Amino acid sequence: MTAQRQPRKTQPPARNAAPIVPLGTIIQEHDRWRKTQPGKLGRGALRDHWQKLDAQHSQRPDYLLWRELQGTECPPQRKQDPVDLAVRALKSPEPAIHWAALALMPDVMQSPALASVARKNLLLDALRQWLGGGRQPRVPLTAAPQATALLLWLGRGFINPDDATLWSDLNALIQAAQSDWKLGRKPDLGFWESGLVWPLTQGQIARRLALAIHSLIQHQTAANPARTSDLAPWHFTAWMLLRDTRTAQNPARVIEIEVLLAAATTARLGGDADQAGRLAALALNLSPPNLPEPMQQSCRVAAWALAEAGLSVPPTLRVIYDELPFPGDPPASESGQTAARQYLDSKDAAHRQLMLEVENDPDWELLRKAGVVLHHPLAALSWIARKAQSYALKKQHDLLQSAATLATRHHRLTTLGRLLPHLPANAERVLNFAQSLRQSQRRMPFLRDHEIWQDWTRSLRTAWARLEPEAIQDPEQLFILHETLHDREVTLLRILPLELRLLSLRHLHGRKQPSSLVQTLATEPRHMQQLEHQRQVELWSVAAELRERPELVGTVWISLVFRGDPAQGRYSLIVQGPAGRVIHHDRLRTLQTTPAELDWTPLWSVLSNSVKEVNAEASHILAAVDPTMTELPWASRLRETGLEASISFIPSLEWAFRVMRETSAPTHPGEYLLPENTTATLPDKPLPNGTCVLLPTAPQCNAGTRWTSSANVAEDEKPASQRSLQVGAHERILSAMPIVRGPLKEDLIRLCLANATRQFTAPDTALTEEQSAAFQAAPLSPPGDWLRYGV
Repeated sequence: MTAQRQPRKTQPPARNAAPIVPLGTIIQEHDRWRKTQPGKLGRGALRDHWQKLDAQHSQRPDYLLWRELQGTECPPQRKQDPVDLAVRALKSPEPAIHWAALALMPDVMQSPALASVARKNLLLDALRQWLGGGRQPRVPLTAAPQATALLLWLGRGFINPDDATLWSDLNALIQAAQSDWKLGRKPDLGFWESGLVWPLTQGQIARRLALAIHSLIQHQTAANPARTSDLAPWHFTAWMLLRDTRTAQNPARVIEIEVLLAAATTARLGGDADQAGRLAALALNLSPPNLPEPMQQSCRVAAWALAEAGLSVPPTLRVIYDELPFPGDPPASESGQTAARQYLDSKDAAHRQLMLEVENDPDWELLRKAGVVLHHPLAALSWIARKAQSYALKKQHDLLQSAATLATRHHRLTTLGRLLPHLPANAERVLNFAQSLRQSQRRMPFLRDHEIWQDWTRSLRTAWARLEPEAIQDPEQLFILHETLHDREVTLLRILPLELRLLSLRHLHGRKQPSSLVQTLATEPRHMQQLEHQRQVELWSVAAELRERPELVGTVWISLVFRGDPAQGRYSLIVQGPAGRVIHHDRLRTLQTTPAELDWTPLWSVLSNSVKEVNAEASHILAAVDPTMTELPWASRLRETGLEASISFIPSLEWAFRVMRETSAPTHPGEYLLPENTTATLPDKPLPNGTCVLLPTAPQCNAGTRWTSSANVAEDEKPASQRSLQVGAHERILSAMPIVRGPLKEDLIRLCLANATRQFTAPDTALTEEQSAAFQAAPLSPPGDWLRYGV
């Protein structure tokens, strides 16, 4: 009898393991708990919370890695090596763990644990193996293709920073998420928070991406400086990513200033000196007051470079060109160390490239053979320019020529300007310098330094005076020289859009650092390119305007500038009218009775004849002249020659050309204003819109004068005060007080013409009581001998 077969024992079906919780979810739960606990927590509450988390996740290497790197409030515990934790996480079979470790890899790479080369190689080997090594490379996850592709890109950058294909891959990755994105703009990383939950927020990954781009560019430019022109826009993109990770109310962080200065260096190495100046000026004007010493050193060197580019910096960083230390002392000496603090930035990649150039370039070799010490090569050029008129240098034409060539190559405009008057006279060199000055303004119309611009124009005048009068005969080339020497500050501001114009004017008097202008430029850097592609005004366009506009039939435009020192009397004159043009160069002699004064009589005769030649029916003259010439009695002297015409002084011909073409200007109600804390009886006659009358209740006024209007103000109320910026919003201003002239910041007339004013009328001397009463009786009809500015 056979035994009965026993039934086979079967195992119960295995339960599917619960899906592992993503590290990002754990962090989000922790953050939500922390937000429910206001203020600083006690040790007990923190200990209980972290013990609960540790009990649940202490076996996970990605959790322990995050706790070690970012758990700022976690209780003290035995330190764990981030490298070991990262390697364990990368080797984990769980995708949620090894992808979380890859997201934390930028923080691991910044950890002090990587100070050892062996530890760093251990981590990179594990990362290389995880990415695929020589086998099939790892591909992005379908649940979050763009986010995981970005993490893979960061990993590739860590293991192979020399890979030139990284940039094209990153470009393709960003454009896949944002089709209209262009290099040099801020990318939108909104894809980061769609799909999977990551241990980093969008702002945190943006910051880490920016630092990775910054690090890769510095590595690649050090190895191959020739590639910098391609990498400069990426450096700018990195700064914009960093900029947007902080709120607008907070000051810029040190890392932002560092990356922005590095972006300026990359642009300079790539051959774009104007872009380098823009970024460096923005960095220094954004910098917080208490920077660490290494960053202060970088800012000092950048401030010196900006002094060469004609851009302003905060007062604490301002560089006075004639007070720079001698750059030729031995580096180990005390004076040599002082020079190094001004000239040397060891982190500047451009300095390393410059030293390589010094070793191989024939112009630098000529300077070396002449005995010039090249510890700080560009500073040596500045020193040569400062001493160019000395007996030891002024006859060494080859040395000065080589210095000028190098200054041009490195865009050192202040140095080039100081050298120009001491080089052999050359018309092409003078014209090129004028074009360089104009181009620097077009490419960066903001944050210009008034004193440096005056230094440049003095150099241009002096160099032009050394040429023969017929050396430059082309009218358009002469027009460029004239316009460069006229009031470019006012002209430049008036060209800007109204909003940026007002911000620029407020920046002149503001004390806030950074100013609203700087913050606006940082928010939208493309504003700095406002004039870059704008068509220049040329002399032929002015002539066409005179022929085509019926209201200008009786108008003649005059441009008159001194060549060289005004005391020498050399001048250049352009007279343009509907019937043609007169160009005249001559020299005024001094009076025999007072040799210190010029005899202006021949000039009035030349002007009268020239005006009649180009317009026989001239009744109005628009004159762009040097500031000292506005004080001359133009109307009466021209009347003596038989020319009856009113005179209006304009900042430049370009200013008048553009103002006449303005179509939309804000119209403010007409108002009477008087200096603050003074009283006067307001005229009964109402004023048309856009008109402002400044009543004569003070001997004179300037840009610092505050104004009040007692109209519509109750007796017990104090009238609101206005500043010069508000006065300049009117199209027509009539002042019954003389205006103190001077720099733009202090000159009410120039500030108003730079703002929205088209015409400003004022007397040249204080009015008598009788004249004051006559003015108040008819404020819109000032005497004909008052000075008129504008169109």
